Amino acid sequence: MEDSYIRVKSPCVRLKYRRFKRVVTPNWQRRGRVEILADILKAAIEGARGTHIMYKANLNFIQRKKYLTDALNAGLIGVRVRSPLVYVTTEKGHEWLKDYRKLLESSDAFST
Repeated sequence: MEDSYIRVKSPCVRLKYRRFKRVVTPNWQRRGRVEILADILKAAIEGARGTHIMYKANLNFIQRKKYLTDALNAGLIGVRVRSPLVYVTTEKGHEWLKDYRKLLESSDAFST
């Protein structure tokens, strides 16, 4: 990477700033629905509130609401009713995660 510098001159301070170029690797991709759902199920394995799932799965509020609703309707996540709602991965969700991991392992075997 080529270094380029900017000199700032003022009566009081003389600084040297290094300018960085943003490097984007071609392997970075956006997550799909399946990866997001897997992250949500992993976050809720031991039980988690909605905000904890949001942070652990790296979602915003709108995404969290949509994906949790879809997971609840599919029976992959259950709710423990308390004063804060606690979401828990159901048995069906555990099976889904097992199948997802097997799929990842088999796709890794083909890529190498």
